[in-house]
Amino acid sequence: MIITILALVSIQGPILAAADKALQFGATTNDYMKYYPNMTPFANAFSACTWVMKGRVPPSVWHAPIILDYHTNPVHNIHELLMTDNGGFNRLFNGMQFDGNLGSSFSAPVGTWFHYCVTWSSSSNMQRIYYNGAQVGIAAMPAGSTLTPGGVATMGNRRDIHSYYPFGGKISKFNIFSREMSAADVKAMSDAGVCSSIEKERFGDSRALTWEYILGQPKTGNVVAQDVDTCADEEMKEEIERLQKELDEAEQALKDYKAACEEAKNSLRDELNTTKTAAAEREAELEKEINSLKEQLEEAVKQQCPGEGIWTVPNKVIGKKINKKQLKRWKKAGEKELVRYLSSWKGARLTKKLAKYIECFETV
Repeated sequence: MIITILALVSIQGPILAAADKALQFGATTNDYMKYYPNMTPFANAFSACTWVMKGRVPPSVWHAPIILDYHTNPVHNIHELLMTDNGGFNRLFNGMQFDGNLGSSFSAPVGTWFHYCVTWSSSSNMQRIYYNGAQVGIAAMPAGSTLTPGGVATMGNRRDIHSYYPFGGKISKFNIFSREMSAADVKAMSDAGVCSSIEKERFGDSRALTWEYILGQPKTGNVVAQDVDTCADEEMKEEIERLQKELDEAEQALKDYKAACEEAKNSLRDELNTTKTAAAEREAELEKEINSLKEQLEEAVKQQCPGEGIWTVPNKVIGKKINKKQLKRWKKAGEKELVRYLSSWKGARLTKKLAKYIECFETV
């Protein structure tokens, strides 16, 4: 049955939404994206969060694979927001506090997904860096800082495209929220996993720059949208688990139905046995009553006819009238019993009832 379920899932295949897509970047200077996002919602607070998979190991922490470089100043190293996959640079408002300091925190090996967030607000005035749901860096920003809109976002390299910084890895679910996420929010996002929809379902009200928007932006070189293999596997696993659960429930329902049928059958068998027993008892009672009635009938017959007569009235005389002339004929014919038993009934017509009476009471 499990094989059948697997076959069904493999034939149909899981249907992946945009949320289950990743962008795979090549590892050359030709592979990047440039677009002009609306950054106005993030002037006073934001949280930039994404799932990242490293695709290469740079020769040094300074050759950091760049995920996002948001620029408003034409000077190449003035970064409003800079995010890298090895912790080499985590700049906000071109602050360099974290340069080269977080490499050990970004320890995920190549080919492994990890969660990465940068948060800030003008009220806290703190830049916080999160790796897999844990805060790994915090720094105060200059007073009065705001995120400037109207810039260009480069993904997969620096704004001016440099051979040190090709990304070469994958990103998924890169969203920028218009508020400073709490540590608990960031941890919840990380704990939910790369295949969840928590960014949209739980934090959708503040998701101002969306992953769906980024997926639709122009791509240069080898930048390809693809399914997140982990999500396909997880969705297939979930589908198998769902089908297995339905199968288990159906088998349990069948088992319960069979048990109910067996119980009903046993109940009917018990009822039948009880009915048979009652019928047998009633049959015995009726047989006893019949025998008793037979005995009573025999007794009544005996009382009606106390004995078996020694003579039986011949059928030839039934219906005749007993008179003197008839008696003489019987006497002359030698019919002694007729004369003997019927003489006292002279003048009567010999009916069957009278004949029976004579046989029962006058011939014993």
